[in-house]
Amino acid sequence: MQTAAQSKDNSAAAAPRKLYTAADLLDLISAVREHDPGAASHVLVGLLRMAANGHATAVEQTSMRIAGLADLRGNEFVLTPSACGILDEFSNGDYVSSGPRRSHDPAHDVVARTPSPAIANNLPEPIARLRIGTHDYVIGEIEALEMLAFRPQEGGEWIELSNTVENGWSSIASEIIKLTFDTTREYIRMHMIQRRDLDMGKNIEAFDLYGFEWYIRLEDTKSEVRLGGQNWSPFDRGDMDPVEKIKFIAVEGLLSVLTDPRSMFGKDIDAWARRIAAGASVMPAFTI
Repeated sequence: MQTAAQSKDNSAAAAPRKLYTAADLLDLISAVREHDPGAASHVLVGLLRMAANGHATAVEQTSMRIAGLADLRGNEFVLTPSACGILDEFSNGDYVSSGPRRSHDPAHDVVARTPSPAIANNLPEPIARLRIGTHDYVIGEIEALEMLAFRPQEGGEWIELSNTVENGWSSIASEIIKLTFDTTREYIRMHMIQRRDLDMGKNIEAFDLYGFEWYIRLEDTKSEVRLGGQNWSPFDRGDMDPVEKIKFIAVEGLLSVLTDPRSMFGKDIDAWARRIAAGASVMPAFTI
């Protein structure tokens, strides 16, 4: 029979993990500042405001410019590449607090940039800018086809969307996430836990995804993966560094032995994409 404490621990372990947005962190800072006015710097709060709603106060803007995280482009206040890199890594669960910074890995990023034949001869009319994390997209309307399309704000091909404004902006954002990111890899990497509390022996690391466990063994250039009750299987980790890219390596190892990961984690992946989409912000077309 379980004790009350054990039941509580099990319930906590089974509960879904909270995905915190920049707006959530701003709320937290505001609450803590009521007790400690100096709880967070103008630089940090300004960076979070820019990520959450695209606006920072005059004092925060000045502090961010001094710190090298923002600059003026004409009359527009913009984040520097360094600031965008920090926000990108946090939104992807890939931030390193000390040691060498991780470089952007395109193998785990955008996967869909194929022009849609349906809109090849119909130039969409921009109606809004949609920000998902630190990524901005232009949303265009093709009135003749009664459909929407999107492209990155910096340019590129228009991609057809099946959702419309009537379906809601969260649905549109969720569809864009699924079209532009390898959601299976991203979901696994962002939600798995490296079980550092387990002593698995030399060169072996254990990983857990809501109770689904697997093991990675790395020796020089040799990489192997094992699911519970199965034998070790070799897989290719490419040139990824075992220290800096251990989570990427763990994902590649897992996917190498799963026949259909989408069928296993599909519902959770879709729910995760919807949570990310719920934090998207929409701006009118004249801000593009």
